[in-house]
Amino acid sequence: MARLISSFVPNQITVGILWGPGCFATGAAAVVDALRAMNTLARVRHGGVQPLQWHWLPLPGETVAAPPPAPASGDAALLADVLVIPGWLVTTGPQLRQFSRTYLDHFAPLLHAHVTRGGRIAAFFNGSALLAEAGLLSGREASLPWALAPSIVLQSGHAVRWRRDRSWHADGPIWTTSALPESLAAFLDLLGHTSVAELAKAVGTVLRHDMQRQLTATEELETPNNEPMAAGALERARRWLQVHRNEPYSLAATARAAATSPRTLLRWFSQVHGQTPLQYLHGLRVAQAQVLLQTTYLTVEAVARQCGYGDVGSFRKVFTRATSETPTAYRQRFLLRTSRKQWTGPQPE
Repeated sequence: MARLISSFVPNQITVGILWGPGCFATGAAAVVDALRAMNTLARVRHGGVQPLQWHWLPLPGETVAAPPPAPASGDAALLADVLVIPGWLVTTGPQLRQFSRTYLDHFAPLLHAHVTRGGRIAAFFNGSALLAEAGLLSGREASLPWALAPSIVLQSGHAVRWRRDRSWHADGPIWTTSALPESLAAFLDLLGHTSVAELAKAVGTVLRHDMQRQLTATEELETPNNEPMAAGALERARRWLQVHRNEPYSLAATARAAATSPRTLLRWFSQVHGQTPLQYLHGLRVAQAQVLLQTTYLTVEAVARQCGYGDVGSFRKVFTRATSETPTAYRQRFLLRTSRKQWTGPQPE
């Protein structure tokens, strides 16, 4: 089978990461790992292309702190398309305000100029305090860490709306998070609004938790003694669909596995899960098909059969309805595998 790759080569994106003593390494390292993963995927798709560059922006007057243990990339003199503020390890609001004000004169002009020329900013955890101090959160909504949110709101002159309901939030060119574990999700969403959006989405399916894909890889849930765990009728039905997702669908068989009637199962499954058992099964199959299209050399017909569709036309219809793309177009956009020739050697003429 011929290798399918996207003909679109993304423009280069440069990321600047603030760094100095007291900065959280978690978010900074997550950013670098994501950028490295995207460059790796770009090489798979486009040969030697590496569309992502990054550099460290040291805090002024700080020379003793080394950046996280990940290789730097690019020329620090280049203007960044994205700026990352990883946040600081502080224990009180006054400490955070002092930290922000210490570096305000140096970074405020840079941040304002960056936003003015169309750049984007990711501020992780309490890194949003620097944006508040610089006046960049005025009139915006932001996701803020609960422990330091009052201080950040005060720094903004009470001009920012705290989104308590969001673990991360985007408002215009600014992405903010309420917790460090949300750094990767927010950063990949930010890159989803740039020329490397396809790479960010493809890498995100691997680096982030994906419930449907996890379910397709889970045949059954067992106790430490390898005995099936007790579960209610809906859970038994859900597990039945997971285990038998490659077989022809039968509402009656699913209901028998759940020890209830088809009518009762259909009513309660739809009420609890917001979809019918068949729609849930299609979701499992599409998730499995996405993995196979991204990581194997199977033809679309073979993928359809492996995912439980005897008719490839039906598979294409279900897949396109779920993803807004045909299986072939999806494979072309989200390819994760290398060329077969790269690991089998030259093919015979």
